[in-house]
Amino acid sequence: MCAVCGQPLNGVPRLRPVELRKLPKTAKRPERMYGGVLCPSCLTKLLKKTIRSQVLQQLQARQ
Repeated sequence: MCAVCGQPLNGVPRLRPVELRKLPKTAKRPERMYGGVLCPSCLTKLLKKTIRSQVLQQLQARQ
């Protein structure tokens, strides 16, 4: 489940705990940032929000 919206995460296998323990770490979660914690749409929103805030700070610092 996504930590923000509660949507089921894509790329995370639905297995029993015994079978899940046998998988390598890379097979248990996606290889993107915050993989296994945030869904792709929430991650996109988070990245856009942080980048926009950084750009605004840089613009305000120049003035």
